[in-house]
Amino acid sequence: MDMKNEAFLKRLLETFAQEAKEHIDNLSEGLLNLKKSGDAELSKTIVETLFREAHSFKGAARAVNFLEVEELCKAMEDVFNHAKQTGEKIPNPLIEVMLECNDMLSVISTLKEERRRDFKPKVQELIEALHAKPQRKKIATLATKEPLKEIVQEVLQEEVKEALAEVPLASKEEILESPIKTEETIRIPVKKLNAIMRQSEEMLFAKMVAKRHVDELVTIGDEITELIKTLKNVTHEEALKRLSAAESLINKSIKQTKGDAREITLMVERLIEDMKEALMLPFSTIFSTLPKILHDMAKSVGKEISLNMVGGEAEIDKRISEQMHDPIIHLLRNSVDHGIESQGTITLTLTQKSASKIELSISDDGIGIDAQKIRQSAVKKGVITQENADLLDEEGAINLIFLSGVSTAKVVTDLSGRGLGLAIVREKSEQLGGQAHVANNKDKGCSFTMTLPLSLSTFRGVITSFAQRKYIFASERIARVMTIEKKNVKNIEGKEMVVVEGRVVPFYHLSNILGLALEQNDSADIAVVVITFGDETLAVGVDSVEYEEEVMVKSLGKQLERVQNVAGATMLASDVPALILNVSDIFKSVGSVSLKTVAPQKDVLKRKAKILVVDDSPTTRALLQNILEMVGYDVVAAVDGMDAFETLKKESFDLVVSDVDMPKMNGFELTESIRKDPKTSDLPVILVTSLESDSDKEKGMNAGANAYLVKSAFDQNNLIDNIQSLID
Repeated sequence: MDMKNEAFLKRLLETFAQEAKEHIDNLSEGLLNLKKSGDAELSKTIVETLFREAHSFKGAARAVNFLEVEELCKAMEDVFNHAKQTGEKIPNPLIEVMLECNDMLSVISTLKEERRRDFKPKVQELIEALHAKPQRKKIATLATKEPLKEIVQEVLQEEVKEALAEVPLASKEEILESPIKTEETIRIPVKKLNAIMRQSEEMLFAKMVAKRHVDELVTIGDEITELIKTLKNVTHEEALKRLSAAESLINKSIKQTKGDAREITLMVERLIEDMKEALMLPFSTIFSTLPKILHDMAKSVGKEISLNMVGGEAEIDKRISEQMHDPIIHLLRNSVDHGIESQGTITLTLTQKSASKIELSISDDGIGIDAQKIRQSAVKKGVITQENADLLDEEGAINLIFLSGVSTAKVVTDLSGRGLGLAIVREKSEQLGGQAHVANNKDKGCSFTMTLPLSLSTFRGVITSFAQRKYIFASERIARVMTIEKKNVKNIEGKEMVVVEGRVVPFYHLSNILGLALEQNDSADIAVVVITFGDETLAVGVDSVEYEEEVMVKSLGKQLERVQNVAGATMLASDVPALILNVSDIFKSVGSVSLKTVAPQKDVLKRKAKILVVDDSPTTRALLQNILEMVGYDVVAAVDGMDAFETLKKESFDLVVSDVDMPKMNGFELTESIRKDPKTSDLPVILVTSLESDSDKEKGMNAGANAYLVKSAFDQNNLIDNIQSLID
């Protein structure tokens, strides 16, 4: 076979492969709809559609001489034709056989002839299964009585083939390559669309460069104008003349370049928007295979589970859907294996939350997630300590399920059990710039929700500099940028903290996060980017915060597909490469720090409120003192109850924060003494202690404490809120 014949055959087989996939998807969807349909008229319509799909698939297979595919489609066509002729309902067991046939078609329609022959026995078994009942024997003769129009079409197809055999090969290819007219739509390989998209994204760089040239020309023009003003005062007429001519040319160039830049900008923006739109596909189209996948999962464990899809008309970037396909399969598998006991429903919902964000939710009506079992699994796997696990509320405990290895499965099965799938779900969501979380439903079951970008390729980013390199933070993750004095970075129990709008926020320099050497900097100030992720906040120190602009995302390639703290790279308009930082990774990198921020203080008082902190532990005493000072209070410390009471006699305070279990005079006794003294009887007292029994709490209230906080559940926010409510 010569090269042209090989190319023709290759194109023909590629076309068949695309058509076969469409037929297989449509058959799968139709069979599942037929299985759950309880309406006779609807079932009749579905059967008619399935018959046409099988018949068309059969004809396509015959055209490329895929005999096994043709025979199997013919047998399925027989069943649908029998149902059409008799009006009989196709029983569910037979539908299951046909679903197996469809699975076989998906395999053999992509194989070469010698490999297809290996499946010949299995194909014959399936055909025999379809014709197993006595009444099925009539089907063969019924199916051969095809309408005259269809017979004529098939004859014409054969005649066209014979005619093409008499035509020179070049003419054949001209015929085959001539465009086929369609109604407003045309099938375009996604590979080509992606290539065009990459080229159009490159034009964004041209746009930025053009803008830079404009800025440079404007600067030159300004300098020449100033020079001309200077030369007017001297007798250099010739130089002045030349400079005036140069000024005229530059001004003309500036005008032209500005016009070019505007045109390029409009062209790039239109092209990128058009290409983004081209890659947006209806949600229902992208995930059309999910019902069949779920059906097979449920069948493998003997369960009856249906899938509802809501928001199928909403469109999503195909590249995002491809990235999220596996995570969605993991979530379906989780619901089938863990959530639903014997029968139930899984609902997959897509909602557009904003112009740039979508929310993808997978919920089931199963038994929900046992928070205590998740805690136990996480502790057993060593991903969290028992002490920290006990501090988590139900939602916090349930979300531990996203950590690698955490699972409630008692036995590892083919379906699930190793606890890796849900870790992949969160990781993939975050790689795409989104988030994932899970919660039990109020009524029954649980819901996994992923917030994702509507499309990929570009985003708004803030460019920062560190150690003469550029790093980019996504603008949507930035709460604010600021400059602070180095002396305002405080150390609390070995952790650096800064105050951001009245909140105490953990501080890390970018060098610590990326594991780079911190260069000596004599400046008294630090540039800070305050980033957020969920309800957590972190202050990141950099050398400088430069500007914000539209950023084009570039992959680091397969070799560097997963680099910690880095989401990708880009080229700036100044021809300088920059790394795009992965904010979710950054929060994981500093995960040993409690990232909950201290609540903001109320409007600044006329004077600083003065607080007495009482605790016999130097560490706890220093911690409380630092927290309160950073929020803006004037703090004095006492080492025990007796020391505190003596201090109260000498100085005036607005509030006391005290431990309970202390030598000489404990917190209960201190509180009682404060209440008995007329000078301090109205002084607010907050007890912070490890004594958490109801009797201890009652004892504290009886002593006169205004608030009783337990250290095991200590929350800086709660402490500050209580202080503010008592002294404001």
